[in-house]
Amino acid sequence: MRVTVPDYYENFRCLAGKCPHTCCEKWEVVIDEDSAAFYETVPGLLGEKLRSALKEDKDGDLCFSLNGGRCPFLNGENLCEIHKTLGEEATSITCREHPRFTEDYGPFREVTLSASCPAANTLLLGSKAPLTFHTFETEETEEEGDEWLTYLLPLRTRLLDILTDRSRPLAARLLSFLSLALSAQACLDDDRLEDMMHAEEAALPPAEGPLFPAALDFLASLEALDADWPALLKQAVVAEKTPQPEALLERIATYFAFRYLLKAVNDGDLLSRAELVVFAVLVVERLAPVCGIPEALRRFSAEIEHDDDNLDALLDAFRMETLSLGRLLAELET
Repeated sequence: MRVTVPDYYENFRCLAGKCPHTCCEKWEVVIDEDSAAFYETVPGLLGEKLRSALKEDKDGDLCFSLNGGRCPFLNGENLCEIHKTLGEEATSITCREHPRFTEDYGPFREVTLSASCPAANTLLLGSKAPLTFHTFETEETEEEGDEWLTYLLPLRTRLLDILTDRSRPLAARLLSFLSLALSAQACLDDDRLEDMMHAEEAALPPAEGPLFPAALDFLASLEALDADWPALLKQAVVAEKTPQPEALLERIATYFAFRYLLKAVNDGDLLSRAELVVFAVLVVERLAPVCGIPEALRRFSAEIEHDDDNLDALLDAFRMETLSLGRLLAELET
């Protein structure tokens, strides 16, 4: 099976106890069935603690209940008691895989590193070169993929090429990116898959009202992982917009485009995901004067990429007046 990863993937190392924003806080991690069954067999005080900490959440999934906002197995050194005592293989799948986002498409797999993770964030923003991706083969058996992948893959390559074409300003590239996505969406809607491979940039609709502060108000209305997230968004409303390095904003756009565009294979909604790419860049750019680009990206990723309800609400909002395509265009054209 082909596996594709960002060019910095192999350099990733967990910061463990030195991480300034440990992933063992604030999130209730779902415990997979195999891990839960193993915890039933662990002897001694650790086994008793494991079993007493397992609780069902509102969705019926088993989780470790947080203690003061922290995983009950996160010790005073910010290290995992389970990992330290029983080994990495004894931790849940989620803990072993984080911060990796893995997407299996049948004949191939794609893996990214969440920008909410400080170590992965540093790797993503630690270079100003165009972000590229490496592919390698594993011995795993390939499965059949969706027919749409044949057409979506080359389209995504074209969209990524637009984002990394540094002969033009980033705003112009983002406009072209949206234009091609709009044209391709029309092909998807009409089931003209062959035409999608050769789609040309479409005429964009007229720009509408300003994106900000409406976009920040919308984000503040969603469920917040960090209690100070709404306050940070309010600071961005009044902060003076300052120029940010286009090379870094481009890498952020490429990160989101690689991760999300192919997900259109699940529901046929390419345009909303393209809008998500542009929206993420514009919000990070808006937050950067308040907290800097790396922290702005980390916070946005944590609040949106790790909350399916928030992500779905955002994608839905792109179809509404509040975060319409016209508002994105208005921001880019200014």
